[in-house]
Amino acid sequence: MYSEIVAPILASLGGASLIVAAFAHFLGKIWIDRITKSTSARFNSELETLKSGNKLALEEFQAISSLALKDRENFAGISEEFYQEFFKKRVETYQCLLNIKNEYISGMEEEFQTELHEDWGNIYHSKYTAIRKLIIKKQLYISNDLDKLFSELRVAASEYIKEADFVEVNSYNPIEPHAGNDQLNEVYDKFAKETSEKMNKVFKQITIDVSKLRSRIEID
Repeated sequence: MYSEIVAPILASLGGASLIVAAFAHFLGKIWIDRITKSTSARFNSELETLKSGNKLALEEFQAISSLALKDRENFAGISEEFYQEFFKKRVETYQCLLNIKNEYISGMEEEFQTELHEDWGNIYHSKYTAIRKLIIKKQLYISNDLDKLFSELRVAASEYIKEADFVEVNSYNPIEPHAGNDQLNEVYDKFAKETSEKMNKVFKQITIDVSKLRSRIEID
């Protein structure tokens, strides 16, 4: 009697459980499909956005690179032309510097008249003046080393140049125009003795720079 009552109830519950399990499985599959499709759609959308962004970035980079390359090509053409003209003017400048150096050596060491009249101060002053005018005019075309050495010489020379100008102005006499020459020569002699070491460094650097220029021009 008891078993006859319980069995139908258990059978009824067991069938419901199967129905619930089957229904849950069905709903789970639907949810998984929906989540998969939603996730896939989101990822695809993000991927397309990333692709589009990368494409725009790539196109922008290519455009910038193309302009930069053109600018570089144009600059290379201009710089080559500029360099050729610059090198030409540098060679011309050093040719003039060499001339002054050779005149200086000739006047200070080889001329009999200079030694006879003890005129080293005047020769020294005249060659310094010549090199100063040239370097000031062509300063762009000299080496950094030469520019530095000449600047040191120019600073050291300035006090003697001012002293010589002062003597020349104050000793001028229209009746005896050469009366102040002795005093001026003393200033020039002092100028030569006390700055000759710096002058020699300038001439030595000119020789070094010319050697570098020559090595770049020589073919053999």
